[in-house]
Amino acid sequence: MPQTSASDWSEDRLQDSGTPPLKRRRQQRSIDTRLKIVNAALSEFARFGFDGSSTRGISQAAEVPHSLVIHHFKNKEDLWHATVREAVSWYLDRVFLPEQDGTSTAADRLRHYFAEYIRFSADHPDFFRMITQENTLRSERLCWLVENHVGATTARTSALIAAAQAEGAFVDGDPLQLLYIFLGAATAPYRSSAEIEMLTGTPVSGAGQVEEHIRTCEKLFFRNPAGN
Repeated sequence: MPQTSASDWSEDRLQDSGTPPLKRRRQQRSIDTRLKIVNAALSEFARFGFDGSSTRGISQAAEVPHSLVIHHFKNKEDLWHATVREAVSWYLDRVFLPEQDGTSTAADRLRHYFAEYIRFSADHPDFFRMITQENTLRSERLCWLVENHVGATTARTSALIAAAQAEGAFVDGDPLQLLYIFLGAATAPYRSSAEIEMLTGTPVSGAGQVEEHIRTCEKLFFRNPAGN
């Protein structure tokens, strides 16, 4: 059963629920604290990996008492899972256009997915550094990630690639292999930002650089890149 993430809630929703103002403020503070802990955890897991991180270190990074971390998350693994769910929620709604929209082609939807995925990668490089740690270890957490998040999204995107290929708009090849080639191209500049910035002297996540990266990926994968 899907679990509720901090992003599933908002002050507007609390107001609409008819919750008394005092209780609503307390609930909102709890939601804000939870999200603050998750954001700190994302950074800590990216830097130190799961084994090198601790709930106490995360509480220090979040600047909240350790007791609050334990209050919101029963252990470090629970916090890792919550961090992944939160990060995934940040981009899923924005990367897929409604498939029932008859005005858009598969290539249109895929182009939108690619562009938003790259923007998300630029905004949240720690998420991909965190997941890279788990891929290196082939951990139980990676199995959980594949089962609960990656599997369904990968199947959906691979089908979209196949549909775009059938339209003659996407390069030939196995859809799953092409998807992972794209994922590598999408995230590489942001996972290796320090190295690239040392070589070029230019921040890789500036708006102009990100949009240029999107255009470059379009030329690599689409037979009719936007604007051509």
